[in-house]
Amino acid sequence: MHTALNIDGANCSICFNEAVDNLGRVDGVRTVQGSIGESCIDVEHDDVPVESLASAVRDHLHGFEMYASEIRMVPIDPVAVGTGCSHLGAAHQAPLAAVAASDIVPSMTLGEIVNLQPTLAAELEQRGLDYCCHGTRTLAAAAVDAGLDPQTVADELSASRSKEPPAEWSSLEPADLADHIDSVHHRYLWSELPRIGNLVDKIVNVHGDRHPELVEVQRLYGELRADFEPHLIQEEEVIFPMVRRFGGGTHPAAADIALLAERIDSLSAEHEVVGGLLEDLRRVTNGYATPADGCASYAACYVALAGLEADTHLHVHKENNVLFPAVLALRS
Repeated sequence: MHTALNIDGANCSICFNEAVDNLGRVDGVRTVQGSIGESCIDVEHDDVPVESLASAVRDHLHGFEMYASEIRMVPIDPVAVGTGCSHLGAAHQAPLAAVAASDIVPSMTLGEIVNLQPTLAAELEQRGLDYCCHGTRTLAAAAVDAGLDPQTVADELSASRSKEPPAEWSSLEPADLADHIDSVHHRYLWSELPRIGNLVDKIVNVHGDRHPELVEVQRLYGELRADFEPHLIQEEEVIFPMVRRFGGGTHPAAADIALLAERIDSLSAEHEVVGGLLEDLRRVTNGYATPADGCASYAACYVALAGLEADTHLHVHKENNVLFPAVLALRS
């Protein structure tokens, strides 16, 4: 027999994978198929009580919502429904890997879409859909707010997908993900922030008279760097060591989790500030378009700023929508 469980509100891919794995270990369960995008899990099993199936999922599955700049964990209560999951169709035999590779649907969150295929981040950015600071929003809600048709956007994203597998970092344990963010994004920033600063100063000195907007670029970049560098130090010296310690098998004390949650709320608010400064830089530079009279340094500076924006968006996404929720789940 089979049972379909509705998991509306689930938007943490790490918790979803853990729930599916746990369900597969229940005695009497034969196969488990699911889609976090379609909010369902379909189970083929012997005569296992529905409550036993729901409990196996409930123990591992959570959702996350944004309240102002604070990430909050919310419980998910699976509900048995009368029909199978809609993504399975008549064949009803697709393996879990095939389900995970299904088309983009409006009910998926922006963060989930980028976890599934990071190259779609550029597609979301082109449509003004913020997947990093607001990755918990559904594609449907974000598209409507942007004046776009959700299904059209979903179809376009599906058509843009390649055969690239889901990002490896989307399923890393918190300690490993902290190491990844540190070695990939923090190392990039410590290298690039001074270099870009020198380029900004250079083009202001050479082209500032003809392009007065460069003075504003210089001001915004200085503010961005002044916000970013203490933020990186806070993560490297306080947050990441705590995450690694908890990931090493040490059971965190309630006070430590409360402190970490407070720091995460503060970092999430700082992400919003950085995101706003990047938006201002894009506006002032006309989308990082080098003017006709711009020199090679001018072009190099704008290319570097565009690269900084793209890297920061993915960096913040990994923290806001993957690392921080996984860490906050320790409170359960």
